[in-house]
Amino acid sequence: MSTPKTTTIAIIGCGPRGLSALENIMIALSNTNLKTLPKIVIFEKSAQLGCGSIYNLDQPDTNWLNISERALTIAKRPVIQIENTKIEGFMSYHDWTGKSQDAIYSNKHEVFPKRSEVGKYLKARYTSIAQTLQKLDVLTVFNSEVTEVKNNNQSFTITVDNGNNYNADEVVLTIGHQETKTSKQLKDWINYAQNNNTVNLFLKAYPIKHLLSIDYKNIAHTVGLRGFGLATIDVIRAITKANGGYFEVIDANTHKMNYHPGKSTLKLIPFSLDGLPMACKPLNSKIDALFTPSDAKILSFKSELLQIKEDVNYNNGNTFLIKAMATIVANQYLKLGNHAYQHNFSVTALKTITEAYLKDENFKHELLLSQDNAPEVIIQAYVDMATAKQPISLDYCLGQVWRHCQPTLYAMMSHSALQEDVINKVIALDERIKRYAFGPPIESLQQILALTYQGTLDLNFVNNPEINLTDNGWQLQKHNQEITVDTMINAVLDSPKIEKVISPIVTNLLNDNLIQAIHSKLGVDTKQNGLVVSKNKKQTLNLAVLGRLAKGSVVGVDAILECFGPRIKDWADGLVKRLNTDHPA
Repeated sequence: MSTPKTTTIAIIGCGPRGLSALENIMIALSNTNLKTLPKIVIFEKSAQLGCGSIYNLDQPDTNWLNISERALTIAKRPVIQIENTKIEGFMSYHDWTGKSQDAIYSNKHEVFPKRSEVGKYLKARYTSIAQTLQKLDVLTVFNSEVTEVKNNNQSFTITVDNGNNYNADEVVLTIGHQETKTSKQLKDWINYAQNNNTVNLFLKAYPIKHLLSIDYKNIAHTVGLRGFGLATIDVIRAITKANGGYFEVIDANTHKMNYHPGKSTLKLIPFSLDGLPMACKPLNSKIDALFTPSDAKILSFKSELLQIKEDVNYNNGNTFLIKAMATIVANQYLKLGNHAYQHNFSVTALKTITEAYLKDENFKHELLLSQDNAPEVIIQAYVDMATAKQPISLDYCLGQVWRHCQPTLYAMMSHSALQEDVINKVIALDERIKRYAFGPPIESLQQILALTYQGTLDLNFVNNPEINLTDNGWQLQKHNQEITVDTMINAVLDSPKIEKVISPIVTNLLNDNLIQAIHSKLGVDTKQNGLVVSKNKKQTLNLAVLGRLAKGSVVGVDAILECFGPRIKDWADGLVKRLNTDHPA
């Protein structure tokens, strides 16, 4: 009797999602009677497996997470038993911190871990399973970047950056941020910086250590920051620290701070297309409870989405989501009572106002915080609302309620039957509200305020300034004011439009028609089990894309909890089912 062929599974990219893929394969295998274990090959360009570049252990402590310890509900890995093989379980993130549940959930101030801290957990979790699998000769790891995946009928040839080739029967891409086409503005800046040695241009915010190659401590610098999101806040923290500056907390209850600058003059000039700041998350679980819908309300929100998600003929954009969200937000805002702006509106009226705002970001109303305010006034208002020191606006409430609804929204909208254009509009709305829902901790905004009031951070140019290239640097102009920056940092992270990605692995897959975009503005078309829908509809490929590159097929790709969510399990269960079909016991 011939020995059945061993299946080789390739995992390309091993950050949190690649780690989750590895775990889920082994869990799925433990629930089957497959006699021959497959071989698993991991390709990861970083030496740090399990954490990826986002949670790299070597990054500075100025890189903070925007998700609180309380919300980091990464479940434990169970003990996995396959035939005579036992893989030890691994504790949940909460247990790993060594803190009691009470300390995590009832904290007076939410704790937002440093990204490298979460990296330590992910690396330890990866090591605990990888070491066992490597001893069993099930797992092989190559610290290489994959440049091409070629399909040969039922199998694949994987080419890495040093030219070596490897074969696999199943391939899953769990890669994160990819290089994208450079915009015209950035191309002009690259050309300008190459011909002007008195200026500095950084095309990426991360890794932060590249930005610190400049001497901020002893030489005066004026720094332009393209973008006003989370990456910009990390960059601001890192540069002010490099300058020798430090923050002093002057109110322990609200984290209000003063900033003491270093000896060399430093000016930081952030700007974005709309100039709007991010809203911080509530100070603690008690205040967050003001925005937490009841289980019954979440259930009725879910059922509203369920009615639409399989409707292939629905063609009314994101109206269904706006209506469902407005219902849950209006009820929650009314429940705020004295914590809300003073008003006499009924639930029906609040719903109408919320719908109008969700349809039009420029809609104005007395219950909405005016975007015409100076940015520092808006930031201060967010801080006051997040600490419940001041009445809460409808838009701030909406953003926090949206965050609590996101897991349901993502679960319902992923792999729905809705038209591509409808999904694109759903995602666009979710992206717009991320300014609130994905906001930083309160300390981040208190730092921004301290820097602004002290004078190191200048918010006068934040709203889409005119930019001219001069002999001395980038000249920013806004409201008859101008300033010239000698250093420019691009802190805008591109969205994963698959057709704009230029990394070789993706362009080769597109050129070979092995993958296709679900929408011109979105990612790869995939099925429920993660397998790609190739251009050749008759061809079923054992090629899967999980995570960021599948944006559109999957809704909600950037959150770490999604890395350990049901999408990965669906893929692993499907893979093991295919193995059972090929090798029945």
